[in-house]
Amino acid sequence: MTDDSATRPTNRLAPVALILAILVPIAGAILGHITLRQIAQTGEPGQGLAMAATIIGWIGTVAWFVFWGIFLATLGSLSA
Repeated sequence: MTDDSATRPTNRLAPVALILAILVPIAGAILGHITLRQIAQTGEPGQGLAMAATIIGWIGTVAWFVFWGIFLATLGSLSA
């Protein structure tokens, strides 16, 4: 029995989405969703990378908004 996924290349957008999720979280999350849809249609390997990009991207996006919300609230309370 041969493993067909070992010879097939990983979806090219999956590692790009993961790198973007670390550098620009919202872009990585969106590209992760796009990549997951492509993988579902084509059956290419790379679902783990795309899923990680999606999760890391959304967590990073939420953390970014929380950080700036707290920062601006603190800044506003200091000037009042």
